[in-house]
Amino acid sequence: MPKVATVPNDPRLALLANSLAEAALGDDDLVRFRPDSQDERVADLVDAAELYDGDARAMLRTVLSSDAHDTLLRFAQRRVLSGQRATNRKHFRQALSAWSLLPTVGDVPWTTWFLAALLLGDFAFDATLATLFEGSSTPGGTRCETLQRSLMKGGSLAQCHIVEVTTSYGVGMIELPLPRDVPAMGWLDIPLIDRDDALYAPTINLAQLTVDVADAFDQMSAVHTTSIQFSLLSTGTSPFVRTLGCLHFCADSKDSTWDVFVAQLESEEDVLLLTSNLTSDEGAAVGHGSAVVLIMAQPNFSDIDAVPAFDTTLFASVAKDVLLRTSTNPRTVPSTD
Repeated sequence: MPKVATVPNDPRLALLANSLAEAALGDDDLVRFRPDSQDERVADLVDAAELYDGDARAMLRTVLSSDAHDTLLRFAQRRVLSGQRATNRKHFRQALSAWSLLPTVGDVPWTTWFLAALLLGDFAFDATLATLFEGSSTPGGTRCETLQRSLMKGGSLAQCHIVEVTTSYGVGMIELPLPRDVPAMGWLDIPLIDRDDALYAPTINLAQLTVDVADAFDQMSAVHTTSIQFSLLSTGTSPFVRTLGCLHFCADSKDSTWDVFVAQLESEEDVLLLTSNLTSDEGAAVGHGSAVVLIMAQPNFSDIDAVPAFDTTLFASVAKDVLLRTSTNPRTVPSTD
């Protein structure tokens, strides 16, 4: 496809950059993923950027605002997931193209989402990808080709630190952190987890359980939940609780925000121990079998005379109902064989 040449300060570049900045994409929840019409608008912008020559693309990277930068990152992840749902290779290509527009090589999630797009889109042998980064002799082009070579004999999402899950919303994805990406907590100056602790291997459909809890909270008056993400499990007294998998979202009410952790512990005894040791000052925890839901209020720095925080027992009651309902209609983890 012929390239579109440009000149310095070409107004078309500013228009494209502004359009990226103003695109109102859907949220970053890749478990409860909902397609959005804005995805297609950004896809058209990314496709248009591929028509520009190397000089124009280099110039475009310098005029991207932080909002445009965020749009490209969110769009690319959403495109990987939509590509996997629809088995659409073009979506994976558009994700790769979006990352190539980011201002610096360090902005690209090379070893996670980028690698996943290469793998799922079957781009290991596509020699044209490096041209998105201005050729194989550039830092970005070299990284791209190196990752492509790593997949020439095959690979799996485990290499990408990404887990595919299935819920009532369809296929979803959970990114697992690398040890170096997990910040230290408290007074410690080293990460709290080892590589194995960042694995996600529940024997129940923990993603579906988390979705059910989050959706139930959303049905409560004046409550809104945020995106579902991988997390470690900790309480006020135990900085690290070993799990088979743990997911997290926040529940926002008018005056308070709550951290909600949904996890599978290694045994029912561990669940009983956690729920019995948690004090009411720390939050509330309800469990059933090896599954547990932990609800903890985030610090509230508003005036002391503010409206009292949302009662934790209401959340706990709803979570308990979901756990009991799920136990009578268990949904196991889909086989990956």
